[in-house]
Amino acid sequence: MSQRAHVQKLVERARQLPALAAAVVYPCDGESLQLALSGSFAGFLAPTLVGPEARIRDTANRAAIDISRLPIVGTADDPAVAAARAVELAATGAVAALIKGAMSDRDLLTPVAAPGSGLRGDTRLSHALFLDVPGIDRWLLVADAQLNLTPNLAAKRDIVQNTVRLAIALGNAAPRVALVAGMDVVATVLPSTSEAAALKSMAADGAFPGAIVDGPLLPDGALDGERDRPGADVLIAPSLEAAVMLSRSLVAVGRGLACGVVLGAKLPIVVPAHGESIETRMASCVIASLAAAHAQGAARAQSAAAIVPPAASRVAA
Repeated sequence: MSQRAHVQKLVERARQLPALAAAVVYPCDGESLQLALSGSFAGFLAPTLVGPEARIRDTANRAAIDISRLPIVGTADDPAVAAARAVELAATGAVAALIKGAMSDRDLLTPVAAPGSGLRGDTRLSHALFLDVPGIDRWLLVADAQLNLTPNLAAKRDIVQNTVRLAIALGNAAPRVALVAGMDVVATVLPSTSEAAALKSMAADGAFPGAIVDGPLLPDGALDGERDRPGADVLIAPSLEAAVMLSRSLVAVGRGLACGVVLGAKLPIVVPAHGESIETRMASCVIASLAAAHAQGAARAQSAAAIVPPAASRVAA
């Protein structure tokens, strides 16, 4: 990751944190086991393998991966069972992140989103891609290219909120958010433009603390900005299809790197695609580490505020 300037800065921050306690769920493939081992060796991860122990060990032996020092929580040989067990570990605080192994996104995310999981946050689940593109002087976040196919206004509100929180966790205290559409004016033929205007209005009312939200904007205007408006840090696409095309075009043209996490739960979730490089998987874990650390810090601050009475109350007492 040394050639990825923006990722490398986050790596340096992550190295100052304790290793991220993460459940690698149903790691019955070489890629998942290599990620767990490499993350542990690099100091980013403190992985626990959750799944069928015999199959995990057999996979490791076949791939010549030494997992002898990695803890294993054994389950039946069923991705859904492994996911349920990992969610239990997360709900008790035993792990602070989940990483998908040889299973589908649905198998992992369904028990996370279940009402009784203990992991549901105050927004719906969404996905954000972190882009490190040579030639662009800042990192970018693009949402949602993985989970929400055709989000309505309420879903887009959650997507913006989740992605802004991630941007802040990654060190941007005032992220500039562009609501991308096919036109930069409100037009009835493109409902996404009126939804962008509605989201901008919500931002003006304080819906997204810390963020500077603008839209609708065309992609080029969003990225380049104008004399009185710098380019955006966060790009919110009108649909999953648009987010995929936008992010893949930026990565392909600039030979960049895209990694990401699932947001909206009480902990970050890494969902690598099949065949994704170890570099990309490791970068996603770095993002998850910083997101988890920020969430834990916010929770501690909230708890402290709840038990310490305001100054006025102390004086009155």
